[in-house]
Amino acid sequence: MISVKVGGCDVDILPFVNGLQSEADKVRDAYGRHEAYGIAMSIEGIQALECRADLDDDAFAIGELDLVYADKMGRFGAVEMPSPAACALVDLCKESGTGPIPLDMDEAEFTELYCSTVKTLDFVREHRHAKKGMKKKFDAETPEDLAIEWDRFVNEIDSYRAVSEKREEYIAGQIRDVSRYRKSLLVLLEVERCDGVVALLEKT
Repeated sequence: MISVKVGGCDVDILPFVNGLQSEADKVRDAYGRHEAYGIAMSIEGIQALECRADLDDDAFAIGELDLVYADKMGRFGAVEMPSPAACALVDLCKESGTGPIPLDMDEAEFTELYCSTVKTLDFVREHRHAKKGMKKKFDAETPEDLAIEWDRFVNEIDSYRAVSEKREEYIAGQIRDVSRYRKSLLVLLEVERCDGVVALLEKT
């Protein structure tokens, strides 16, 4: 847990490893002690998780890079999509009659960012980059380190790194907004985005 004071709000950031089944347990352990709960996910993503039992498997898009990531992460335990940690938070909030606050861009905003930032050539490179990732040896000894190493590998494509940085800026901005009217906030955030978001929060 990473604790940051943002204005008058006590913000606890819970880093999680995307896809790893065992990560759901840390969410359950942390739940129940905060006024509000946020997740670095779009409103559409949260809504999809809330009704995932009624959706087909193809409702959750999985790209080539995601498949390679899942294969690499599998040495640390069972991997599932959508993310078990995110599912756990959505389910807990639903059971308590609240809803998690979406801290990431909605689909329209993200699509606009992606299309204006990622060059066509970079998008085409993704297939080759995924194949390179499958062959690459990652030396991480923990799932957290692997998630960070993998993110660093993916972001060797400059425009992908730019998208990640814009996401961090947006998420930090949303946390600041929520902190204006909440006394305590638990944020579920991918471990690879934590350093960037915390650094931005500590600037203010």
